[in-house]
Amino acid sequence: MNAAILSGSLIVILLSAAAAPLPVEQRAAGGALLVALWAYAAWTGRSAHPTSPLRLLPGVALLLLGLALVEARPALAGWVAVPPLIVALEEARRRGRRSLSVVVYVILWLDLFALVHQLLAAGRDLTGNALLAWSVGLGVVATVFVAVGAVRVHGYDKG
Repeated sequence: MNAAILSGSLIVILLSAAAAPLPVEQRAAGGALLVALWAYAAWTGRSAHPTSPLRLLPGVALLLLGLALVEARPALAGWVAVPPLIVALEEARRRGRRSLSVVVYVILWLDLFALVHQLLAAGRDLTGNALLAWSVGLGVVATVFVAVGAVRVHGYDKG
């Protein structure tokens, strides 16, 4: 990542962790995970690749803030897995572990889709048919996205 993107990502991380309406220890834990992910991105420099999940760093920080704002507290447990999964995917790819890369990719993206589902469902207070339509629609999109991405990751890591 170049210096401007790294600086901007760090600002988004710090603001998201500071503004999240969570208990101090949860904000500190989330902020620490994000700063560790940021440090990994800065240290490795691998985030320059177009398919690198490290490019999601600002979005992951905003997802933490969004989940906290809509009080989707149970979903935060799923969010905690995202930064380690991103590092695991990068390391599996770096070491040429194609099968492991695909498995971690699928877990990471299904977790992200589930978190986005919770964010919008809780934020819009969806119930009944609206929740069903949102769940089915996002499920179809997630399935196609993850399947196509898994094939791409397998092919990318092959070469």
